[in-house]
Amino acid sequence: QALKLLRTQRAQFLAYSDWTQVHDSTLSADQKTEWQLYRQQLRDLPASNANVTSIDDVTFPEAPGS
Repeated sequence: QALKLLRTQRAQFLAYSDWTQVHDSTLSADQKTEWQLYRQQLRDLPASNANVTSIDDVTFPEAPGS
């Protein structure tokens, strides 16, 4: 159950940050790279938290500029 919640929340964070990767965004190359790293950290969450029993035990990465 916790892994399902993790994936749901992760999907929301990824969807929220989709705009950062489009070619016509106003971000600099460095900012785009920061967002790419953040998005990769989000994608890695399920594998690095495979044994989690509560969503409260998951530490989500912080979005750039937060």
